[in-house]
Amino acid sequence: MASDPKRIGQALEHIRRIKAGDYPVIMGNSAEAGGGYRIEERPFQELPEPSQLAILQEAVDWSGITNRDQGHILLGEIDPGKITDAQRSRLIDLAAGQRSYGEMLREASGRSGVPQDHDRDIGR
Repeated sequence: MASDPKRIGQALEHIRRIKAGDYPVIMGNSAEAGGGYRIEERPFQELPEPSQLAILQEAVDWSGITNRDQGHILLGEIDPGKITDAQRSRLIDLAAGQRSYGEMLREASGRSGVPQDHDRDIGR
């Protein structure tokens, strides 16, 4: 199944708007006087690359877009050299069309999507 060209255009437009925005970041450290932490607004480009990737993965509506196209778009929007090896591998797998994002999340969390024995015991 191919991606809907209209949906790709909408996703790219949403990404453009996201990249033009400012986002809250926690600055400082506990060693500073007066608590040390503060929240500041920073342009998208100043966020760490893993944060940029997370925002794009979660904020954009990827419905109607294949995993392969989503992976290619995300790899084109971030610097793959500045994310973790695991994040990069997941994006490459996504771009190769090997697994769905949901499957990758379940694998990363150690869950197959099938309830484990301990999950069934919780309701008892």
